[in-house]
Amino acid sequence: MRRVLAARPTAHGLRFAALVALVIALFGGALAAGPDKDALLLTLRSSTVFAPLAVVVGSAVLVAAMVPRTLLALVGGAIFGTWSGSAYVLLGVTAGATMAYVVGRFLGRGYVAMRLRGRLALIEAWVARHGVWAVVVSRMIPMIPFAVSNYAFGTTSVRARQFITGTILGALPATLAYAALGSATVHQNWLGTKIAGTAVVILGIGGTIGTYLVWRRHPRVSLTKVK
Repeated sequence: MRRVLAARPTAHGLRFAALVALVIALFGGALAAGPDKDALLLTLRSSTVFAPLAVVVGSAVLVAAMVPRTLLALVGGAIFGTWSGSAYVLLGVTAGATMAYVVGRFLGRGYVAMRLRGRLALIEAWVARHGVWAVVVSRMIPMIPFAVSNYAFGTTSVRARQFITGTILGALPATLAYAALGSATVHQNWLGTKIAGTAVVILGIGGTIGTYLVWRRHPRVSLTKVK
């Protein structure tokens, strides 16, 4: 029995190390050799019949591989327009985020759950209580990489349905804005480009300020209750 109990932390640690290595490798690969806008546009335009399916499946795979979702939304809007492009990309992004969540849950949840202490435990408890809202908030923080947070949420106690719902709600505004920007740019609608670009900036600033206020308030409330 002692041997089994001693082996479990080691197994969790190895899985967590594998998760960290995977995230670092994917992030580094996306930075070094990730697809650019022109390459994605060329690939999708060469397969018009299966282009919608390619966008959904490709977005899922690329998001799991750490490619920025904003780039995918930009390309989706350029090919299919604002509304269709947003729908295809959001579906693919949600699928890819869920894949990453499942990987994070399998490799990292056991290790993280055994080592939650102090303030980290309080933050974990707050995230668990506000599952959907916590995911929505994280999707609107420009400084937190979307792809990395997908794997990270898998290590928390946020449930899969909360994660999926929060991802859809949180990713929708930016997906629409970037798809509109891509559509307006391709069609040389300069007024639309300015409007969409302004919306992107407002989302970034508003998300940063709003998130700072939320995260500044709740940990303090939790600590006060504990005391």
